[in-house]
Amino acid sequence: MKRQRGLTLLSTLIVGALVMAVLILGLKCVPVFNEYFAIKKAFNEVVQSVDPGSPPSTFRSAFQKHADVDDIESLDAQSIVVTKENGKAFLSADYRRYVKLFANVSLVFDFSVATDGAPDA
Repeated sequence: MKRQRGLTLLSTLIVGALVMAVLILGLKCVPVFNEYFAIKKAFNEVVQSVDPGSPPSTFRSAFQKHADVDDIESLDAQSIVVTKENGKAFLSADYRRYVKLFANVSLVFDFSVATDGAPDA
């Protein structure tokens, strides 16, 4: 007789539970990275649309308009650093995002975002 091969019921349940855990973790992380890319896009659009000679408050209010449209909640406009170098303006910011998993367990994401070609990037 040939010996049967394959997963037992118990090992199938364990593999299924692991796959579900990874899937849930991934689905909780997708919105965090979507927001990061929305912030980066908003930074680049603000730098292109606002005159480099404008005061930092103009850049922050322009970013806030993008944040209202794109539903950006993790980054406050007041925490944006505006630097000007060689007639160009650059935006940068550091922020932290918490994602609750279950009970008192959370994921913490630390992001540092800057406009393309920024001196600190």
